Amino acid sequence: MSKPNPFRSKNIRIRSAGITDTGRRRDNNEDSILVDDSHSLFIVADGMGGHNAGEVASSIAVEMTSQFLVAGLHIEGSAEDAFSTAEPLAELMEKSIQLANRKILEEAGSNEDQSGMGTTIVSMLICKGWFVIGNVGDSRCYRFREGQISQISKDHSWIQGMVAKGSIKKEHAKRHPQRGLLLQAMGNREIEPTFITGCPIVGDVFVLCSDGLTEVVSNNTIGFVLNQNGSPQKTAEKLIQLANENGGPDNISVIVVKILPPRQSAATISASNLEPVKHKP
Repeated sequence: MSKPNPFRSKNIRIRSAGITDTGRRRDNNEDSILVDDSHSLFIVADGMGGHNAGEVASSIAVEMTSQFLVAGLHIEGSAEDAFSTAEPLAELMEKSIQLANRKILEEAGSNEDQSGMGTTIVSMLICKGWFVIGNVGDSRCYRFREGQISQISKDHSWIQGMVAKGSIKKEHAKRHPQRGLLLQAMGNREIEPTFITGCPIVGDVFVLCSDGLTEVVSNNTIGFVLNQNGSPQKTAEKLIQLANENGGPDNISVIVVKILPPRQSAATISASNLEPVKHKP
């Protein structure tokens, strides 16, 4: 049983589940994921590189980012007013991702078989009533709120840049031959992660995923599945299933995080069930 999270808001409850799957056309799985309920920390990394080096890069990204981030939470979170805003959390996540990137570069430089290895990453931390999402590459985070799905991470890809400039229409981007060309990935000498912060509210559902899902399952379909209000485990299983039914050309990783209302205490429940006493006139 996990220990209570001292950094979690008392106004929400979190349920989560994550699955990573090889898919139908790959021999090995180079994705890595982390579901750390004890710190409300969730990470998906999609590795790339020959000789299984992508698997090494994604594993380092998840392990090192989470270690640095959790250590920083406990060190910097000791002050009474710690993390009263989201900015220190975003700064802590950036330091963690940058340190993990240096570790990937060190490993790539010391092993010829791992030269040039890299990985995308998308990381989500929920702390003190805030969420922080950081990403490098094209692994994504979606939020489903009030019946609407939206991508809240930013793809660091050539195709996304062309869409933003208006050079390519969004509906044509999915079929463009250069859609998989990344402008940033961990394993590059310099990376500039993108960070999004906000406040989770009851009813929100977040999905972190690799492009093994988004390449073959549309945003609207993902939203439709989330609207079924299944458990995080069942929802993740359904999304993996859909990706495989659509060919499963790549490794598929999905983490689903649901924001629920806090549990009522027994005393609160008992009090709410009391009926007012009727006095005789």
